[in-house]
Amino acid sequence: MIEWQSFLIVAIASISFTTVIIFGFSLAVRLLTNSRALVEQVANGDAKAIRNEALNRIASYMLFTLCALALLFGIWLVIPGFQK
Repeated sequence: MIEWQSFLIVAIASISFTTVIIFGFSLAVRLLTNSRALVEQVANGDAKAIRNEALNRIASYMLFTLCALALLFGIWLVIPGFQK
């Protein structure tokens, strides 16, 4: 028999986790795009643009790293040979 309660828990967790990962990756792309849009102002020496460009780039790289780690963790969970 199918344990419907366990099935529902796994389905909700999977959908929630996927949503969070997609949101994080989308935000990372947006921040990287913002940092690239500021390159011209940074070349002119605008201090505020330099700070914003650096913060956007750092935040985007951190989010990309978290998404990659989450992907690796998901692969580790799926492949049974890694858990021995």
